[in-house]
Amino acid sequence: MIEKFYAVIMAGGRGERFWPLSSKTLPKPFLPLLGRASWPGRQPGLKGKTMIQETVERTKLLVPEERIFIVLSRDHLPIAQQQLPEIPIENFIVEPFGRDTAACIGLASLYIGKKDKNASVVILAADHMIKEGEAFCKTITNSLKFLTSNDYIITIGIKPTRPETGYGYIELGEKLENIGNQLFYRVGRFIEKPTLSIANHFLKSGQYYWNSGMFIWRNTTIQKSLSSYMPQLWSGLMHINQSIGSSEEKVVTEREFSKFKKVSIDYGVLEKSTQVVVVPANFSWDDVGTWTALERVHSLDESDNVIVGKHVGIDTHNCIVFSQNQRIATLGVKDLVIVQAEGKILVCHKEKAPFLKEIVRMMEGEEEG
Repeated sequence: MIEKFYAVIMAGGRGERFWPLSSKTLPKPFLPLLGRASWPGRQPGLKGKTMIQETVERTKLLVPEERIFIVLSRDHLPIAQQQLPEIPIENFIVEPFGRDTAACIGLASLYIGKKDKNASVVILAADHMIKEGEAFCKTITNSLKFLTSNDYIITIGIKPTRPETGYGYIELGEKLENIGNQLFYRVGRFIEKPTLSIANHFLKSGQYYWNSGMFIWRNTTIQKSLSSYMPQLWSGLMHINQSIGSSEEKVVTEREFSKFKKVSIDYGVLEKSTQVVVVPANFSWDDVGTWTALERVHSLDESDNVIVGKHVGIDTHNCIVFSQNQRIATLGVKDLVIVQAEGKILVCHKEKAPFLKEIVRMMEGEEEG
């Protein structure tokens, strides 16, 4: 029997890697990056869902709206409530400062613990692309079945389709169980972003999977793990827990979060725990991390370009061109990302797209100065 479970959707982010379309106040989860019909240059009246709307729609196949929690910053609360009117207001959990996924998940665990002491929890990101909803639901359901007789931390692994150097990897260890034709393995080890040669080896070996950043566990299990492996963080979370529902909640949460270090749940807990297993997913996945990811999301024209909005081009190859409301003309170019949005223009080589946040922060520094 599967215990009652909850879903937590992490919706943080600074909006740097899709600049200038994204921003601090409108980061990637709140953009319709997966639906071309919602972009400029398409038929008027067609509306595509934003990434967080897509995530919630997919999550609702598993769990009712009252058991879906969204963790986000205060700056993004208004747009999130506007885009997700079906989510109860009290299910939006506000982080006063971004402190990475360990603090985010720990905070959410407190609110879920107040609701249900025996809850199981599915942790999801607001900005992942998952096409096969039925296969996604099967992976989550089988994982919850696995938890009924096992006290583990489950991470979802994605079979690599390319030698990606921007993702973390998980090595498969001992095979533990088969549930619904889905295998569960003990995690051999976690490997951070590898070199290209190592990523090629991982791709060929079949023993390494991308770390998707999606997790399933009992709420008590992750709380015990945080207490064991991140005692300072847990101490602060306990102060917050005592204040929840009181007039001091906001003040205490801000005070404690200001003390937290930025630590991911992977580094803070999973890499230290002996209770971690990986379940290989049976669905396609992409974290849509930079502008170049649009080539994997959308169809290309006859010259291998992704074109969105008003554009005229001659001898233009292997480019990504996005125009929000102006015409872009290209002549004799290749391998570029060209974006016009929000009164700003980006031109960069596709290989440099992952480093876009560096120039965005440079511009922020100039504005502050």
